[in-house]
Amino acid sequence: MNVLKLMPVFALVACTGAVADETGDTPVQHGDPPVAPSLVLNEFLSSNDVTLADEAGEFDDWVELYNSGDALVNFDGLYLTDDLDKPTRWPLPAGGGMQPGDYFLVWCDGDVDQGDAHASFKVDKASGVLALYIVADGFDPVRVDGINYETQQADLSAARVPDGSANWLAGQTPTPEASNGQ
Repeated sequence: MNVLKLMPVFALVACTGAVADETGDTPVQHGDPPVAPSLVLNEFLSSNDVTLADEAGEFDDWVELYNSGDALVNFDGLYLTDDLDKPTRWPLPAGGGMQPGDYFLVWCDGDVDQGDAHASFKVDKASGVLALYIVADGFDPVRVDGINYETQQADLSAARVPDGSANWLAGQTPTPEASNGQ
């Protein structure tokens, strides 16, 4: 079993969102800093040959999100990316959200015209990065969760075991929108 590297989550206290006033001297605050939701990347499959087809019958790569908290998480202001230089690459579906313990599958196929759950990028089959960001008015994007990964085997996922934990394991039997086990 391979253990994957977890990306550090930046502390929210480092995000001040302050800007200079008209004179350039006094910082002006724009609301409260963003609060990191309990949403995490929970599993991903970067080489989906035969595991699960989307509604168009295509075997696209996917990322599973999981609400590990005890409250509803609203998707507004949340973004998924495969490029840390583009933290707002793909917004989670506006008006959507997840109840505690829920899973949400995002098809990473670049086919946004196929529906709200289709990201504007594909997961790199070789090594790469996946990250979840939150953006609040007047603040820079803040990383909520992320992972650096190495080449994955076809039809084997990388997953947090148990769900929502810090423990990432590669070479797992995929469990899209279901528990990864204990």
